[in-house]
Amino acid sequence: MSSVSSMSKDIDLYHKEDARGHGVTVMDDGDYKFPSVIELNVGGVHHTTTLTTLTKGGSHMLSAMFSGRHHVAKDAQGRFFIDADGMLFKYILRYLRTGELPCSSCAPQVHREAKYFGLEELQRHIEWMPVMMGRSARIQFQEKLDGFDVNTERILQVASRKQCVVSEEIVSYCIIAILHHQQEYLDSKFDNNHRCFADLPPRQIHYCDLTIGPWDSSLKHVTDRVYLRAIVRELMHRGFSITFSRLGDCAYATTHPNKISC
Repeated sequence: MSSVSSMSKDIDLYHKEDARGHGVTVMDDGDYKFPSVIELNVGGVHHTTTLTTLTKGGSHMLSAMFSGRHHVAKDAQGRFFIDADGMLFKYILRYLRTGELPCSSCAPQVHREAKYFGLEELQRHIEWMPVMMGRSARIQFQEKLDGFDVNTERILQVASRKQCVVSEEIVSYCIIAILHHQQEYLDSKFDNNHRCFADLPPRQIHYCDLTIGPWDSSLKHVTDRVYLRAIVRELMHRGFSITFSRLGDCAYATTHPNKISC
């Protein structure tokens, strides 16, 4: 009878209980062994899932957090805490479990969360959804319009100061003058810095709140209406209901010695 001895590195395991009395195993070399069922506190919302689900899908933030190589904070009840949007996290779990994509209405928000967690495949799938492709095209078009973001914010600033209640709804308005070309010094009595206004019958004076333009756009088909429609779409995307119409040309003019109109 012979005996064979082998040399190997022994790794001692020991058992302890966490704050909720759940058994967890910790290796003495420092790696944490998570339980198979994980209870989470994500931004105050509680979720229950499995370790397999959280580490599914390759390299991302969740798989790294629950790999055992990092310390994960717990709340007072012993749930593992993740500082993220707890309501949207259900869509993250649903994708990791079954590959299901979010609904169109919440796709932009879930895309933001997927980017936060480093879930590149989920990001890519959401970006291929019609709602996201349309949103991307809209943003790309806006980026080509000179001063678009600045002018949109200027309109909102004016509208926030000019509010009234109509049929129990809050209505804001902004009168905009669009400058096609840089004004030239036309006459000694012509004020290039005047406040534009439309003089409509019967003698209704509508002073403009702000002036935008001119813009040097690489898109030759960008007319006044196209530019304003782009602003309207952006404001509607933010939740506003928008109507707009043309009041007319600026009625400012000098009468002596020559009548020069803006």
